[in-house]
Amino acid sequence: MTFVFDLGGVLADLDVHGFIERLRALMDADSELGASVEELTSGGGDSFLHEYELGHISTEECLKCFHGLCRPEVTEEEIRQVWLSELKPVKESAKQMILRLRREGHKVFMLSNTNDMHWQYIKPMFEEKGHKLEDYFNKVFLSFDTGMIKPHKEVFDEVEKYIEEKEDVVYIDDAEKNRLQGEQHGWVTFSSIEECLKSLNLCSKTSIGGGV
Repeated sequence: MTFVFDLGGVLADLDVHGFIERLRALMDADSELGASVEELTSGGGDSFLHEYELGHISTEECLKCFHGLCRPEVTEEEIRQVWLSELKPVKESAKQMILRLRREGHKVFMLSNTNDMHWQYIKPMFEEKGHKLEDYFNKVFLSFDTGMIKPHKEVFDEVEKYIEEKEDVVYIDDAEKNRLQGEQHGWVTFSSIEECLKSLNLCSKTSIGGGV
């Protein structure tokens, strides 16, 4: 069996509301971007954040774009710290569950719309206590690295290249539009790890129900 995990909102909690408020406090009230902070943080449309999530611009370029929206006295380091505050540390319980899945012989992938700044913050959390990223995941699929973003079909097609034919796939993602695309690929989907663990049929197959 193959397990596919989203990052933000699944393996690590998000503080979107707090992030928006902290970012709003840095921004120049007279900014003429023509988009709300909420639209910016969605990473959608033609915003520079969308380009950053796709890896089309660098962290330095992204920070400069942010800096142009902020008050003159705001530093790029302040913007960086606010940006990182959206994503909380990876849950220890999730890490332990993934390690157990790997020990039981299951494939585990990460599939995330994320950017280089967030990834450089998160990756060391999988390299603690003598572990390596490879101990947790057979492969990671990150939008800024692949140039593809969920829920586009091509992202899921790419993941399926690494899944054996007719193998059962369990996909955990907090965004409904992403789960719908997973379901179109025949994956069993859940909105959270907790929801996944409450599924009696899944637990009976994988023995992941206890001790998490």
